[in-house]
Amino acid sequence: MKHILILTLIFCASCGQSTDTKVSTGKNVVQSTEVGQEKLIENALAFINSYVDNCNKTKESVGVVEFTNSNKLTAQSFRKELKKIMDEAYKLDPEMGLEADPIFDAQDYPDKGFELDSFDERTNYVVVKGKDWPDFKLTMKMINNKNNWLVDGCGIINIPNDKRSER
Repeated sequence: MKHILILTLIFCASCGQSTDTKVSTGKNVVQSTEVGQEKLIENALAFINSYVDNCNKTKESVGVVEFTNSNKLTAQSFRKELKKIMDEAYKLDPEMGLEADPIFDAQDYPDKGFELDSFDERTNYVVVKGKDWPDFKLTMKMINNKNNWLVDGCGIINIPNDKRSER
């Protein structure tokens, strides 16, 4: 009888430990997701604000294709689509190319940079707004590549028309 009582106590004690472990694991998953979302937003803002900084340099700035090719926060598919858009634009109009910046989807931009406006965690679309021009909004698409969040869409690049910010 003592053995049954002891086995019951051991069984109950081990069940409680298993439940605690699951709860702890669940919390870690939530924290990991929150950290992932923070990194996603951080990388989106880092990319777009570094592009603003590049554009603000005027004479010292590098071209949009060169900038994205050298930026570690852009996905390969983003770089390829941008190059394709630029090449097609220069074929159609060798002097002008595009009439607007493809990343900003506009000719002008908020020269003080961007801040977060909204984030859709289901689709990983980020909408940023100008710090000094809050009505200027820009949609970005982020993808996870080997635990690193990369820009896969911004402005007219890889952003469907129904997701693009209105001008």
